[in-house]
Amino acid sequence: MISAPKDARSAAERARDTAGIVGSLKHEGYVPSAPAEAIHAQVAAGELTIEQALDIFRERALQLDAKLRGTPPRR
Repeated sequence: MISAPKDARSAAERARDTAGIVGSLKHEGYVPSAPAEAIHAQVAAGELTIEQALDIFRERALQLDAKLRGTPPRR
């Protein structure tokens, strides 16, 4: 099995790239929130997998959509 190569960028390069990505998201209307940033921090610390984080964000989006539409959330 072939593994992905290790990220050879320095911490400063990774921080710069992350800032660029967040800047792009903000330009598209993303507004960071404390709960979302906490999830991102847990992923960065290895406490959650990306799949788990996506499930959390998906569930939150469904709940918000249901709240805005005035309907019960789908399961």
